[in-house]
Amino acid sequence: MDDGNSTKKTITLFGLIMMIFSAIFGFANTTVAYEQMGLASIIWYVFAAVFFFLPAGFMMAEYGSAFNEAKGGIYSWIEGAVGPKIAFTGTFIWLASWEVWLVSTSTKVWIPLSTAFAGHDTTQSWGVLGLSGTQVIGILGLLWIIFVTAFSSMGMDKISKVSNFGGIMTIALNGIFFILSLILLFTTGFHTAEPITGMNTFIHSANPAFASPIGMVSFIVYAIFAYGGMESMGAVTDSMKNPKRDFPRGILISAVVIAITYSLTILMWGISTNWNQILGKSNVTWVILPTL
Repeated sequence: MDDGNSTKKTITLFGLIMMIFSAIFGFANTTVAYEQMGLASIIWYVFAAVFFFLPAGFMMAEYGSAFNEAKGGIYSWIEGAVGPKIAFTGTFIWLASWEVWLVSTSTKVWIPLSTAFAGHDTTQSWGVLGLSGTQVIGILGLLWIIFVTAFSSMGMDKISKVSNFGGIMTIALNGIFFILSLILLFTTGFHTAEPITGMNTFIHSANPAFASPIGMVSFIVYAIFAYGGMESMGAVTDSMKNPKRDFPRGILISAVVIAITYSLTILMWGISTNWNQILGKSNVTWVILPTL
């Protein structure tokens, strides 16, 4: 029995941080944030981190530490707090929302993939066996869901390895972006593409659609959504080597790192992209992807 448990507990502190980073951080969230509010989006991402992400992180850390051997994830957390009936209802709603997210992501992910190779969205021109582009994307999305389901059933050790790789690649992507942005800043004589005129630049949105109080509130909702997904880590505590110590540490470290990375990445977009010249045009099309 001890040998079985020792081989099962494969997730380290670093592995947990990479899993949280892969589940929550979305590079596309920074591009959409900059498109919607420019550099003024930074303050709202910090607001969402302080008043939503960190408190949620503390709660998740407390639950993870208290129910460190629970095998039911978020269901075990809710059941231990308020009972099985509410736990079942809450977990069902939570899983249903993730299913909607997975269906949406499995179809939208092909758009940036086609753009990476062709330079623009070519999905509408895809055709196989007489099927239209939309039908092809639907089939690809279905196959992707089947693949993800089959892979996730192979065990937590496989999921942990993929999450480690995904987290490292996400960090590498941001690292490359930071380096290129700094090189660009240096070559332009330390002049940013988006002019920074004091604190006003970080308070008032460059986008008139988000200048009103209602627009700001709607953006706060999106900023909070950018930090969603930490509750999914509740299912990994029983697979960790030292959950009581490492789960709270992993969540709090990830919360701080993700909040800082979001803010810095949005700031880097201001180095290379002038909002009015590039994004303020009517012919710019955006595809908002959920957090990957």
